[in-house]
Amino acid sequence: MQIDEKLEGIPVEKEKKIKKISTVVMIVIIVIGVLVTTDILLVSKAGIGPFLAINTKTYNDGGTKEYYGLGYKVIKYHQEVGRRDTVIGSWKIKYNTNPETYTIRELAYSIINDNNNHIGEFIRLTGTISSKNNKNNTVTLKFTDDINGKYDLTIKANLLSKNIKELNKNAPISLIGIITAYDNKTLTIENVFAE
Repeated sequence: MQIDEKLEGIPVEKEKKIKKISTVVMIVIIVIGVLVTTDILLVSKAGIGPFLAINTKTYNDGGTKEYYGLGYKVIKYHQEVGRRDTVIGSWKIKYNTNPETYTIRELAYSIINDNNNHIGEFIRLTGTISSKNNKNNTVTLKFTDDINGKYDLTIKANLLSKNIKELNKNAPISLIGIITAYDNKTLTIENVFAE
């Protein structure tokens, strides 16, 4: 009895070669996937990098940079006065320095009625200073509603721009920054410029 070296029309040697090539291809795909995932996590969670993406454009707005990676895009905003955050997404994300504009009242209603805490949004917020902390360079704005406190909202803003000593309590203010946290009716805005 003679052993047939062919299995369904593919020689054994060729089958071994195909298996080796497919194994190498799969290992390369897995390694690239792990590296890209690590790069994305470092950018989004730790705020460092990207290491595997190529800087393709630097804007003349203070230093905003655009990076393209394998299937993802990073925009590190660094405007002189304006946006100072990092956005990561698909290659389709656009450079956007136009903040969503709210009064403190509108923002409070939006958080409760729309069930949206707006974390990560670039906003312009208008209101009145209720207190300030010169040491920490922060201002606080408060909204108290007439409906049993349902819509009460406190805004804590960490300023980058103005000398806080120039700001007066109960004065109107317009803030531009990124919403970073919402907890117990208190919203935190980072990298804030006061207008």
